[in-house]
Amino acid sequence: MSLLTPWFLAGLGLLSIPIIIHLTHRQRSRVTVFPSLMFLRKLPFKTMNRRRIRHPLLFALRCVAVILLALAFSRPFFDSVTAVEAGSERDVAILLDVSASLGYEGRWDAALDSARAVLDGLGEGDRVAVATFDEQARERTPLTLDLVAARNGLADLSPTDLGTRLEAGIQLAGRILSESEDRTREVVLISDFQRTGWEDGGRVRLPDGVSLRAASVAPEEAANVALAEAALRAAGGGRARLLARLANMGDAPVEGLPVSLEIAGRAVATVPVDMPPRGTGTAVFDDLALPEGRSRGRLTVPEDGLAIDNAFRFVAAPEAGLRTLILENNRGGSEGSLFLERALGIGDAPRIETSRAPAAGLEASALSAVDFAILNDADLADAGRAGRLREWVSAGGGLLIVLGRDASMNRWSDAGLELLGAGPGSLVDAADGRRLSWLDYDHPVFELFSGPRSGDFSGARFDRLWSLEPREGTTVAARFDSGEPALLEHSVGEGRVLVWTSTLDRYWNDLALQPVFLPFVHRLALHATGYREPERWIEAGGVLELAALAGAGGPGLAGPDGDAPEWVVVDPDGDRQPVEVGEGPTWIEFPRAGFYQVEPRDDASRSTTVAVNPPITESDLVPVAVERVVEAVAGVAPAAAGGAGENGATADEATVPRRAELWWVLLLLAGLVLAVESVLANRWTRQRPASGLAGA
Repeated sequence: MSLLTPWFLAGLGLLSIPIIIHLTHRQRSRVTVFPSLMFLRKLPFKTMNRRRIRHPLLFALRCVAVILLALAFSRPFFDSVTAVEAGSERDVAILLDVSASLGYEGRWDAALDSARAVLDGLGEGDRVAVATFDEQARERTPLTLDLVAARNGLADLSPTDLGTRLEAGIQLAGRILSESEDRTREVVLISDFQRTGWEDGGRVRLPDGVSLRAASVAPEEAANVALAEAALRAAGGGRARLLARLANMGDAPVEGLPVSLEIAGRAVATVPVDMPPRGTGTAVFDDLALPEGRSRGRLTVPEDGLAIDNAFRFVAAPEAGLRTLILENNRGGSEGSLFLERALGIGDAPRIETSRAPAAGLEASALSAVDFAILNDADLADAGRAGRLREWVSAGGGLLIVLGRDASMNRWSDAGLELLGAGPGSLVDAADGRRLSWLDYDHPVFELFSGPRSGDFSGARFDRLWSLEPREGTTVAARFDSGEPALLEHSVGEGRVLVWTSTLDRYWNDLALQPVFLPFVHRLALHATGYREPERWIEAGGVLELAALAGAGGPGLAGPDGDAPEWVVVDPDGDRQPVEVGEGPTWIEFPRAGFYQVEPRDDASRSTTVAVNPPITESDLVPVAVERVVEAVAGVAPAAAGGAGENGATADEATVPRRAELWWVLLLLAGLVLAVESVLANRWTRQRPASGLAGA
């Protein structure tokens, strides 16, 4: 018998409690009050501590209950081991990790040696299957008596560029062996047991009768530096700024690591980076001049034990940012747009360029040059102005209407109210102040603030606002504590209109003085325009839709003559693979790290570059405890079988362990003992005779 939590046996010290109770408990005397003691004879009354146990059965029951509880919490179990004699028929599934981390120096060769050692240990009549796993599991060789075929199959394997999911491989191995009958079944798992690959593994178990043998190829220490991410930001003047994030996965600091950048095959610069143990660092490349179109960008560091994460690929393309026009009322010289303009000008993801213009003289040409327009405290009494704004929004523009004291809603035209998405509003003078009491945190504007300590809107006080009645098709994303809408939204054609029912300055409220103001204004701009940061790279194993890729490289799926061309994918080795285009969306998978080209078969000028990098989780080489994996999957801690090789190969004798846990039986017995003790204690207490009289 073994114990999972033996430290709970310290609870046996509680046996002293019933002993103390039985030996020190004093006998209670019954006191009777008499008006006079003259007719009573005085007798000596003696009290003493007990020198012997009065009720030995109660004492024994209480001690047994304490012992049972201590044993139950220590989780005892019995291992039932079935020995398998050498030469008996076995079915063995070799489960081999082929994820990107196996590319670390020496790991792959050690894994193959372990798999070959398993094959060498099989006898006549034994069958073997070979399966591999990374993010997905694949059966390479079905159960067979042909050990030569299984050995030859190992020679064709190599690590992939994908992540690790131990549970996927274990599930497949269980299915392979589930149909075996009258044979000893065993899974040999060969892996580096990355911690990041065992997040949900506790829910995976092998079928009954299948044992697990683990062979770890992870070294005791593995230092590694990985290029984790690249962020390209517009810096103004047609220039760009690149931020490269690196991760030090080792226990030693890294000093002066050279990080090199090349764009379109041309070396640009090299920057040194320092990183603490298990820390990160950033390489900054300023004042970059990017070529026109989508160019290939590549970051590199000197090679270490894991070469696959020493290069990071991305698509370098100039980003225009968001061009914003603030349409002001006739008092354009006021500070009404100051807070908006300054808030939008901060940040570079994306860079937002703002300009001002009077709303009164709005022309269509002014709107055609911008992505985002803000009608700031101005009315739409002019139907022509409202019509031009509506036409621009319908074509995909984003409009924010901010209502203030000069909105003069009683003068708005019908076209203006239609663009507003609400009926004529009334001005509310809130002397006691209003607060934002309800926000739709599922709305794209507010989802950034849904987490704890991510921003508080309730601190802003609103003294004036416009009370609007939303029309059909208009949704409310925020409300004041009095119920009036604060933020409304509705769609017009391909574009979107947002309406804020108070000012975005400090005249009617103090929201502009709150910490949430800057990110709130940015979220309004991004949501109104439907902005999405350009996809500069994806992880290996990711998928992209062909229509989006074709749009990035030209006029879409259709060719210049309107016909749909045949599309091909050019992989990092230059091999061309046709793309099967069906009725619905066509998804393309990118399984390897490197640069891909997606293009029509006969028109390379419409080619689109896709940069693919290995998952950053593969760079973290810290292993999970092998015992934890085996116990979770097979239900018992791993036991060394006699004659097992150092690489984890099976030997002449294998074991099929089983564990029978007894804690629930012990808890049931403890409850039964305590119930009997309670019944006996109550009965004997009621039957106890009076001990005598004591004078007052």
